[in-house]
Amino acid sequence: MTTGKVQERIPQTAGTASQNGPAKVTVFTTDEALLRSLATIFEEDSYQISGGRPPESLASFLLDRRTDAILLDIRLPTQERADAGKQIRAIPKRPTVPIIGLCDAETPYDGRLAALEDGFWDVLEMPGESSELVVKLANWIVMKRDVDGLQITSLLDAETGHYSSQGIKRRLRELAALTQRTDSALSCVVFGADRSVDSDSITGDTVSEAGREFSLALHHRTRNSDIIGRLETLKFLVLAPHTGPSGAVRLAERFTTFSLSRLVAGDLPLTFSAGVAGVEGRNGQVQTSPELLLNAADRALNQARNAGAAQVAAAWGNV
Repeated sequence: MTTGKVQERIPQTAGTASQNGPAKVTVFTTDEALLRSLATIFEEDSYQISGGRPPESLASFLLDRRTDAILLDIRLPTQERADAGKQIRAIPKRPTVPIIGLCDAETPYDGRLAALEDGFWDVLEMPGESSELVVKLANWIVMKRDVDGLQITSLLDAETGHYSSQGIKRRLRELAALTQRTDSALSCVVFGADRSVDSDSITGDTVSEAGREFSLALHHRTRNSDIIGRLETLKFLVLAPHTGPSGAVRLAERFTTFSLSRLVAGDLPLTFSAGVAGVEGRNGQVQTSPELLLNAADRALNQARNAGAAQVAAAWGNV
């Protein structure tokens, strides 16, 4: 088998959704011998290999781009293999995480073709095509991390259509400068999911659904002049130009009373709290620094969360 220092070609900068350093590869298989063989194959290139059975929600796992690649044994039991294919086909947008099927010499052609039809990037036979796997995987991970870098620096969030973290912070800088010039009001409202007392019961599906529902609520219930961005999976920022303190608090309360339909552990609703900060505009305030506004709103959000579920706290006048 031919191996090389493929890690030297894989981007290691912070401009990736993956952790810095060696590429992280997850193997879904019930074959311990295959897992040991893969660990040996990738040992020289220092890949971080982890393995196990496919998760209950493979779709949510694929949307978590911290994993650089997935190797899935298509010889899994029939039902598990069928469930995996069904979930991959159901993903609205093709995941950027490479999905490679693994098989052996006895795997029929129809089974390999079915995996490709499901959305697998390729199907490789082990151990016969292990050298090819090493080379292809390195190329795909390079492409995946390049895409990660582009998405992180993008001004729009691909999943929600709102501004990305970088994009909303740029708009905040622009609005803060305009607010200072026109001596007008500006509100900065940070929403974040409350920390559940039973956080272990919150699944990836719950988090994804909660993020989608709250994102749609913000889209439909804010004014056209309000600017929405997603800072994290369950953390959003709304910029409200020409909005004073009372209006900002009312805006925040409109969404903290919004109870998501998905219940965690049967009867625990996932709720959101909010932190409000801003400048009045009529008193000659000059501290319209975007960093100060966002930090003040973050501190207010922490105060709200400490006060309980679905709370609002304001840092007006303390920016």
